[in-house]
Amino acid sequence: MPDTNLILHVKGTEAQTAEFPKEVVRAGISTGEITHSQLIWSKADNAWKQVRELPDLLPGERLILHVKGTEAQTTELAKEAIRAGVSQGQITHSQLIWSTADNSWKPLREWPDLLPGERLILHVKGTESETSELPKQAIRSGISKGEITHSQLIWSPAENAWKQVRELPDLLPSQKLAPAPSRAAPEPTPADAIIPESPTGPVVRATAPAAAPRVRVAAAAPVAVRPRKSLEIKELGGSNPLKWICIGLGTLILLIIGANFLLVDQPLRSNLAQTAYADVSVHAHFGAFMQPNVIVIHIPASTKITPDKLVDFLVTLAHSTPQNPITGDYFDRVALTSGWTAQFTIAGNRWKELGDMAQEDDTQRKDFIMSQMADAGGQPLIQPTLNEAAKDAISDQVWAAFAAPFTAKR
Repeated sequence: MPDTNLILHVKGTEAQTAEFPKEVVRAGISTGEITHSQLIWSKADNAWKQVRELPDLLPGERLILHVKGTEAQTTELAKEAIRAGVSQGQITHSQLIWSTADNSWKPLREWPDLLPGERLILHVKGTESETSELPKQAIRSGISKGEITHSQLIWSPAENAWKQVRELPDLLPSQKLAPAPSRAAPEPTPADAIIPESPTGPVVRATAPAAAPRVRVAAAAPVAVRPRKSLEIKELGGSNPLKWICIGLGTLILLIIGANFLLVDQPLRSNLAQTAYADVSVHAHFGAFMQPNVIVIHIPASTKITPDKLVDFLVTLAHSTPQNPITGDYFDRVALTSGWTAQFTIAGNRWKELGDMAQEDDTQRKDFIMSQMADAGGQPLIQPTLNEAAKDAISDQVWAAFAAPFTAKR
């Protein structure tokens, strides 16, 4: 077969293929007739590859944007169009863009060449991932006026991490003070120009040439020293509203933490203590501590969970997860993480179904987890559009990446 032809897998069929010249395939990709998830046979790898994995077929200086709110829909835009969308606020900094170099989806905030110069990304407080882009001068002005606090998070492309305003000194108002005004020192009178008025008198007379001014220096009179009154501190009468507001907020936070412990964390750990994984540290709470339809389960990396035991542990954990104490039914969504923020999510009914798979073999349970689990951005671990051959080719790599956060090397 000539090198200028490519074999395309026909979507919706089991084994049907079609052969096209490379230029025809490129034209189809540019017009959108061929999507970036379309499979093409790679002779070099002896396997089916997605269009997005073959950079020589993609139009130059164009990027693949994941369309929010969909499962797998993408759109291809020129770099300038993406920059314009970012400047106008039509494309957010959490939007996913396909990186052919890393062979993965990356949020736009990790593409510094797409971000407008001298503009910073501000995390909007009280939200999970909403951000706002503002010019540096606007941020400096907001800090000076107190509209932006020193604990506000700003994205640092240099360190590829969120930093607090107080950690970015170039944004803070200058703390330099004007130097104190200098006082001119009085010119001293020469000591040899002073002679006593009289041998015993308290006043001396300055003698100098006739043109020089005459200076009289009076002796210091005794000063009566009054005893200093002791400093008394009196507490102002009445109550301070700010004090009671702080007390109320502190009490509310303690009540929220206590409710999460009693309603979610303690029942989960109590159920897990009756299993073979009683010594594994697990914590749970409502989503954002106040979303009763979501449960977040923290599983710190542990040597007690090996990659071989992870499937059985997750089945046991799903079976030990209590029902929603508010609705009396299973949670709408379950989030798993080895840190603080959610790394993987699964629908609540699927999580319950996994907990009922105690009698199934590990292969069936592992396939179920990879087909139902998604990352924090909502992307499935394995795209459902792939055929069985393509899924088998990447399943080991996907599982290793999923298991890594929860397992620790001995």
